[in-house]
Amino acid sequence: MTGMSQAIRQRRKIAILADFPWGYLDDGATGRGGGQAATWLTQLAELFSKEDRFEFHWITLDRRGAPSASREWHGQHFHRIAAGKLSVDLLLGYRLAKHRLLSVIRKIGPELVHCWGSESAYPIVCGSLKAPTIFSMQGILTHLARQGLVPSIWQWKLITAWEPRFLSTAKVITAESAWGVGIVRELQPGADVRQVEYGVNPSFYKVGWKPEDKEPYALFVGYAGYGKGADLLYDALALLGERQWQLKLVGEGPYQERFNDGSLPKTEALGTMKWEDLQRLLAGARCLVLPTRGDTSPNVIKEARVIGLPVVTSSRGGQSGYILDGVNGFIVEPLDAKGLAGALDRLMNDPQLAREMGAARHQEDRAYFQPSRTAEGFLALYDELLAVAR
Repeated sequence: MTGMSQAIRQRRKIAILADFPWGYLDDGATGRGGGQAATWLTQLAELFSKEDRFEFHWITLDRRGAPSASREWHGQHFHRIAAGKLSVDLLLGYRLAKHRLLSVIRKIGPELVHCWGSESAYPIVCGSLKAPTIFSMQGILTHLARQGLVPSIWQWKLITAWEPRFLSTAKVITAESAWGVGIVRELQPGADVRQVEYGVNPSFYKVGWKPEDKEPYALFVGYAGYGKGADLLYDALALLGERQWQLKLVGEGPYQERFNDGSLPKTEALGTMKWEDLQRLLAGARCLVLPTRGDTSPNVIKEARVIGLPVVTSSRGGQSGYILDGVNGFIVEPLDAKGLAGALDRLMNDPQLAREMGAARHQEDRAYFQPSRTAEGFLALYDELLAVAR
């Protein structure tokens, strides 16, 4: 046996269960559309490909009708499992997903299993494994449901009902912000909860901020609904009346058409966008506005800060840990249309203030959201848990 083959054999196996976008393996990162919602997963895969201590196996449930398949990419193994309809699996208590996931896991024989998101069935395996398990939060559904931010249809009610069980069976839970860690500890006192912030795609680090002064605009990016505060934004703009600046909205949702129906001047809803188009819009905006009612740490706010935009947002999420009121943005508290209108009016009518706030803590934010920090955080956690298990 050669030295190289022996090194490969000695690598410790880690299974990562997540909704990894298989299209990325061929097409690369394109943004949050087209099934690429958890954008930080692709960044992790890129960085993990440079790590020779572990053999990574990514396992994804596919409910869109694609057949089961396996392939290798940059030294990592990707397994797609045909999972059937979500509604049927939910009514069966995730039994189908559990059986199929455990079948693949047992064939691989990992020494550690890392499950992502309570929005899917992946953490259902945590209570059936002897290997140490990590459960990484994406949204914290129990908290969001209490705030009225989860759809009221029966599927989402069942999905949310599973989250407390998932929290009770994983050895370690991670969240991407101090806000998220605090919420998890409230829901599961005594749990071992760690913070690992999810980084920003490297392509955003290449974008320079050049706000448009002749035709200034504020930018909203996200689901155009109640959870992200699109209704508050609409009401705030109505309070401002005639404006010398425009509001551009990127994203779909129930308020999308209202921003395009002519009832408000100087508003434009653009639908979803690929990253390259979104990056051009971010580069030219005077500020980003996201009056969210609850977020563990919104991707677009991180992206905006990496580019250098000031941000108008709320304290209801992880962004309150790095958007400092009056420094690199405004925190609207209490979160209402009047306060939001005031913050937007002040920032959008003062280009010098916008530039000063955009520059404030810019380098610190760029360093904080480096994707390498995310990979390093999880690799350190893998080492810790594997050392204890050994």
